[in-house]
Amino acid sequence: MPHVTTIEAYRAESTSAQRRLSAQPQSVDVSLRLYHLEGSAQAALATLRRALVENVPPTRNGLAHEAAIAFDLEDHQQALAIVDRIAQTVGISAF
Repeated sequence: MPHVTTIEAYRAESTSAQRRLSAQPQSVDVSLRLYHLEGSAQAALATLRRALVENVPPTRNGLAHEAAIAFDLEDHQQALAIVDRIAQTVGISAF
C-alpha cells in the first residue's frame, strides 16, 4: 500500500505542477496584453496632447513615433502594428 500512496502523491503533485504551468502562459498573456493596452493609450494620449496643446497635426507617423516611445522600440512600424492590433480588439478598423 505505501507504493500506491507514493504514486497517488506523485500524480497529485504532477497535476498541481501542470496546473501551475498552464496558468503561467495565461498570466504572461494577460501581462503582455495589459502592457500593450497601456502603451497604446500612452501613444494615443500623447498624440492627442500634442494636437491640442502644441497645435501639431495628428499624423500616422506621429502616432507611430509616440508608440515607439511607449513600447521602447526603434521600429516605428512595429510599434504602430501593436497599436493597430489593440485598436482592432476594441472595434476600431485597421489604420
